[in-house]
Amino acid sequence: MSSPTEYEITVRSTDMDADQVVNNARYFEYLEQARLHHLKQIGVLGAPGDLRGPAPSFAIAETSCVYRAPLVYGDVVVVRVSTTDVRNRSFTLGYEMVMKHDGRPVADGSSAQVWLDADGQPSPLPPGVREALQRSCVSDGT
Repeated sequence: MSSPTEYEITVRSTDMDADQVVNNARYFEYLEQARLHHLKQIGVLGAPGDLRGPAPSFAIAETSCVYRAPLVYGDVVVVRVSTTDVRNRSFTLGYEMVMKHDGRPVADGSSAQVWLDADGQPSPLPPGVREALQRSCVSDGT
């Protein structure tokens, strides 16, 4: 069983809304940043500027976020990302966002990604991508 990828985020002043808490849409941006970090860490995405072949292409088919606590300017959170399911043309990631200093839950979420071919149509995961995702999966990957 694989361990989650951790990604640390410090809340910026521009993340705040009129109520002086982090706007709910920003949580999805935090999940996006953590998702891309996870996919790079496990070898699905290359480093910026890595031109060794076509860029991986996937689309978000579904995403969710359950808000557990508000965030304010200066808070530091850790987003833990895990691969939870790998299918023929898609994979699912799970997210847990916690306060860095005390581990208090902030949000939970998930996202389903569909692999796309050069024409933007759903296609099977390439073998190397499938293998990387399966190695990082916290479930049995079936």
